[in-house]
Amino acid sequence: MLDIMKAIYDMMGKCTYPVLKEETPRQHVEVFFQKMDKNKDGVVTIDEFIDSCQNDENIMRSMHLFENVL
Repeated sequence: MLDIMKAIYDMMGKCTYPVLKEETPRQHVEVFFQKMDKNKDGVVTIDEFIDSCQNDENIMRSMHLFENVL
């Protein structure tokens, strides 16, 4: 997940405003995982992942930010 998030941030370019910090992709992934791990066991199951993606408005909005990025 971290590699994917880093790739997305790389595609966004280094000219974002405000300027993104080096640790931003890792922080973004950590927030996603905390939200997805419903039973707080340190593991995100496929069911937790799907449920989170379908039901969390912030995650869906974040995913939609990238749908038109080239």
